[in-house]
Amino acid sequence: MSGIIWILIPLVIIIGGYLIDYQKNKLKWQATNSRVDEEVEELRKLTLQMKKRIENLEAIAASEPSEFRSGNEAHERIEIDDMDDLKKENEKNVAKMAKSKGN
Repeated sequence: MSGIIWILIPLVIIIGGYLIDYQKNKLKWQATNSRVDEEVEELRKLTLQMKKRIENLEAIAASEPSEFRSGNEAHERIEIDDMDDLKKENEKNVAKMAKSKGN
């Protein structure tokens, strides 16, 4: 019986060491995954902002040159605006301009 105990003690120590290492690595992987998730979310927000900016630029490009403002006010039309009303207005303007140029 005492011979079995002398064999079990090192086995328990070895298996316990592997379990502890596994848990440490698991925590590292979780930390890495959370950082990756944060970066992905940041990229999603950036992509959405770029889409909105492109919509604004399309609306400006579709408008007549006489409608452009002079001075520093022109850049305000290009900046990102979070309002959905501006998006809908831009879509209507682009569609209207496309129809008028198509005829």
